[in-house]
Amino acid sequence: MKTNKKPNLNFYPGSLFKESSDTLGDEFARLPKRYQTGYVNTFWTHNGIIKHNQHNRDPESFAMDADEIKKNFTEPRDFNIVNHRSKGYYLRPSRGNRDGNQYVVRHKEEDGSIKCEPTNWLIKTFNGFEAYKYPGAKNGFKLSLVITDLLDEWYNKSEEELKEVGFTNHEGETLEDIEVQLGGAIYRDKSTTSDTVNVNLYVTINKESLLIHKGYLEVLKEELEVRKIEVLKDTNPQWKEVVEVVEEYQRKKEEVPQANKGTIGGVNRELSLQALLSRPLKLEGINQRILEIKRLLVTARECSSSSVPVIYTEASTGRYTAKGAVLQGYHKSVRYAALGGCYEYDLEAAHQNILIQLLDRQSVNFPELDVLREYVANKQIIRIRLSKELGISVDVVKEIISALTYGAQLNRSPQQSLYKSCDGDKELLDKVVSHLWLKDLREVFKLAHKYLITDEDNIVNAVGIKYSKEDGNDSSELAHILQGYERLVLDVIIEHSNREDIALLIHDCVTFYNKQSKDELSRIVKIETGLELEFSEEEY
Repeated sequence: MKTNKKPNLNFYPGSLFKESSDTLGDEFARLPKRYQTGYVNTFWTHNGIIKHNQHNRDPESFAMDADEIKKNFTEPRDFNIVNHRSKGYYLRPSRGNRDGNQYVVRHKEEDGSIKCEPTNWLIKTFNGFEAYKYPGAKNGFKLSLVITDLLDEWYNKSEEELKEVGFTNHEGETLEDIEVQLGGAIYRDKSTTSDTVNVNLYVTINKESLLIHKGYLEVLKEELEVRKIEVLKDTNPQWKEVVEVVEEYQRKKEEVPQANKGTIGGVNRELSLQALLSRPLKLEGINQRILEIKRLLVTARECSSSSVPVIYTEASTGRYTAKGAVLQGYHKSVRYAALGGCYEYDLEAAHQNILIQLLDRQSVNFPELDVLREYVANKQIIRIRLSKELGISVDVVKEIISALTYGAQLNRSPQQSLYKSCDGDKELLDKVVSHLWLKDLREVFKLAHKYLITDEDNIVNAVGIKYSKEDGNDSSELAHILQGYERLVLDVIIEHSNREDIALLIHDCVTFYNKQSKDELSRIVKIETGLELEFSEEEY
């Protein structure tokens, strides 16, 4: 059953609240409790720039829009005067206040109020602007030096030095309270799926594997800084030298006994390192990965365990999205290291295969569809061929094909997902945009839309989520349908699996702690959905 109460999913570490209170003193203590918890939540959420929170116009700032400000503080106008408006703000004792330390924020002086200077704990760096779904609409901020110093000290404390550990939200609820309320880790407010189809809140991480991967990253960071390299590609003469340094570091590390492989305590160094070296090495990306690892380790410290909480919400299509991008949205190499010893089961060419089967159900066929049929039938061969022709990894090829499936245009615009997949590499973009096979593939999706999408005002996907045709375009309509089926498949797997064995949900794949039967997963999906889909297996 759906819960009537909308849960507050903005959690912050209790020990960070204590650290902030002790360090910031009276300036923090006299603020209304909503501002205290709002600041600590922001310090925690944005303590460093990773790809999830990075502002697209100012890479050294984090993005924070009006909705986030409202959730953490109050109205943006009130937040502005408390945080950075030069005129400052006034605190007036709240009505019925007995202990003298509960205040409300005011813009002007009132009887009994005290004048306060802005905190300047969040430094505004970019003025956003009103524009629907337009990049750059969010404000940009940085944490002040006072706050970064506070966070550095807090990060370096041992569990024994901390007080009041554990995560809580503004309403004083714990993560366990929310897990009971939701029936697990998934909050649904859009689909018709029962809340009983759920997963556990906590994900066990492999600390040993994370620390080893952190070592690789620190070696790489030092090499790039010494050589003054911002981006290192495999076509660069220094690439081989840098990789040899990393491999030498790897050889010096003690080998993990084979008996541990395949368990959560095992370490598959090769996969995380392979993922790291599969793309151009950017100093920025290396720093972000190190930060992601630090966040995972400090989260486990706050939980006094080897686990981190992952809460999922629904995107507009129904896709399960990890709040704060925890693990799910982190760099692949970090995810592989964090879940070392686990098994990932990924739907093979999921959306392309689903699209063909949906068209076949309606007895729809057209000559151009042969391109997609060829890809589904020989995906690995075609991916390797494209990898060689474009000079990129197979993983990047998969990203590009996925982007085209969801309606990306074959152009060089920074606003297109292809730009991100190509890391902004103009030479690579030129190759992709002019590639004949990719052009043919893009045409397939345009034609498929004409046959698959009806003229009805609203489209309802496989998990019961409506889509208004007035709000989108052809490509987003098709994505709504395909991602709905993708979600349905994940729900089927969740419902028919041992809940204790599910580690992480990642859009079109599920990661388990233990080995599963690929054939059994396909059989269950076929029975429950009618879709014939295959799964790949990859051991982290």
